[in-house]
Amino acid sequence: MTIATISYSGKTVVAEELTPEAFAKFGSVISPRDQIAAELPAKGAGNIFTQGDVVKPEGKYEQSKFNPESYCSFNLQRFMPPATIDRTAKHYDAMMIERHPMSSQTFFPMGVDKEEAAYLVLATENDAEGMPDLSKLKAFVARGNQSVTYNAAVWHGSTCSLRDYLDMTMFMYTNGVAADITEVVQISGGLPVDY
Repeated sequence: MTIATISYSGKTVVAEELTPEAFAKFGSVISPRDQIAAELPAKGAGNIFTQGDVVKPEGKYEQSKFNPESYCSFNLQRFMPPATIDRTAKHYDAMMIERHPMSSQTFFPMGVDKEEAAYLVLATENDAEGMPDLSKLKAFVARGNQSVTYNAAVWHGSTCSLRDYLDMTMFMYTNGVAADITEVVQISGGLPVDY
């Protein structure tokens, strides 16, 4: 549900590499390159590494004024490059930003080479009124073996595919009430991102 339209007149945002540390204020990243030791054991060792709780999904629907009951939802999504991306120039104009006030949201890319630059991740903090502070927006380039979790109520861009198409599994809690699930802010004229 669109709740506002704002404009951005700041500098072009330059995307950085997605790492768990760089993204920590917005949520979590599952990134084998950053979280698993490089050495491989002998063949036949089976499961040789587990790092628990790299993502802690959160659902806050008990705070809903519409419906306090929720359930876990896994969705299959296919993303195409948005109309406002120029993959040759490595430039993207973000036209909206959204948040999910009652749930975290996790994206798992599927069928992408682990080193391929697969999608852009945009996130920002709230301003004093609880709206997105576009002057603090950060952009990240996510590789094919990285998943990202936006914490509940974190303003973020919609998934921007850097490929011809990108299949993802998306997990979040939902109560089926649109007003609780997603709030959208349109960006008049767009917000420029170079990657």
